[in-house]
Amino acid sequence: MKKILMLFTLTVILPAHAEWVKMAEAKRGNIFYVDPSTVSIADSRRVVLEMIDYRRADRDGDKSVRINREYDCQGARYQVQSATYHRGSMGTGEISLTTVGTMGWTDIDPDTPARAILDYVCAMR
Repeated sequence: MKKILMLFTLTVILPAHAEWVKMAEAKRGNIFYVDPSTVSIADSRRVVLEMIDYRRADRDGDKSVRINREYDCQGARYQVQSATYHRGSMGTGEISLTTVGTMGWTDIDPDTPARAILDYVCAMR
C-alpha cells in the first residue's frame, strides 16, 4: 500500500514536462507558477500543480516546492493536497520532504499570489 501511495504521489506531483506559467511574485521575491495542463475541474473546484521558487533557500535548505492544491472558486479558499520540497530551484535537486493529505482549508486574502492563482484557474471552464 505504501508503494502505491508513493507512486500515486509522484505521478501527481511530478509530471514529465511541466509548462510553468508565472502567476505572481511575492514581496520577498518568491515566484509562484502553475502548470495549466494539470488543471482539473469539478463543479466550482479546481486542482492544479503549482511551483513556488524561493528567492533564497528557506531555513531547511529548500529552494522550491511543488504543490498540488485544490481551490474552491465559490468559497475563495484552498487546501493543499500534497507538497514536495526540493533543494534546487524550480523543483530540481534532492527531495527533502513530501507531504500527502489535505491540510485543511485556508481562506484567500485579496492581493496575494494565491488570489492570482484562484482567479486564473477559476476562469477555466
